Amino acid sequence: MIPAEIKILHILEGAAEISTAQGRYLLMPGMALALGAGEWCQMRPRQYVRLWAVYSDERFLREQMAWFLPDKTRLRAGVHPHDWDGSPLVLHPGVSTLRRVEPIWRQLSVLGNGTKSPEVVAVRTVELFSGWVGLVTPAFLAPDAAANSDGTELSQAGGLLMSISLAGHVGRAVQLLRDRMAESWTTTALARSVAVSRTHLTRLFVACTGFPPMRYLTEIRLTEFTRLIDETDWTVARAAGAVGWRDPRVASRWFSRRYGITPSQYRASGRPEGRQANPPHSPAG
Repeated sequence: MIPAEIKILHILEGAAEISTAQGRYLLMPGMALALGAGEWCQMRPRQYVRLWAVYSDERFLREQMAWFLPDKTRLRAGVHPHDWDGSPLVLHPGVSTLRRVEPIWRQLSVLGNGTKSPEVVAVRTVELFSGWVGLVTPAFLAPDAAANSDGTELSQAGGLLMSISLAGHVGRAVQLLRDRMAESWTTTALARSVAVSRTHLTRLFVACTGFPPMRYLTEIRLTEFTRLIDETDWTVARAAGAVGWRDPRVASRWFSRRYGITPSQYRASGRPEGRQANPPHSPAG
């Protein structure tokens, strides 16, 4: 694909191989890759990947980032918007940071639904963009600057890098959880399904995804539950039951932890009109 805008891929789960004119890049959880306008890329998931692809007007992004990053000497070489040539730029915000900015992306994605005035959209866009920059700035800083930036340290994704040789068991287990998320899984039952021990499967899951199996299942359920809340008119109880949460209060608590508002508040404040009444048949993620 050759976008007319700057494109930034953020990997939250799994892994993806990105091919560009300059080479190939393996992105793991917590990593991001930025491409300038007019640069092409192809993505190949490694068994499973959950990501956000963010598109931005090039002039807006460069001007805003230049304002937020005024001192080039504190940045990694080549990352300042006045120096970046648009070639692939790999960043390491970290999984925890990307999870914190995911609500910002989701709010940005519904701004252009026609329910708000252009002035409100413009102000809200800058406000949300500022929140994003505030979270990801450490990824742009040189190590010395990051270590001395009011106690903020550069997030590292190294601890979550996936060993491709271990992806087989985890990949099969993840697919089972995605395909049958509504079932009452236990780690023991999942391990039995992929023919490994409970302890070994847990160790592999933590190494590959950063989560033990049942916590990872919660993430899968939350992703699909959020999609149902965002794209359908289903009640909270119906959406919760569809992903395996028998008690809708559990679903609402996880949603609130992730996005800072309840599902009902989200629909009232930012949900686009005219969404479909029935969900697509694709799995979560």
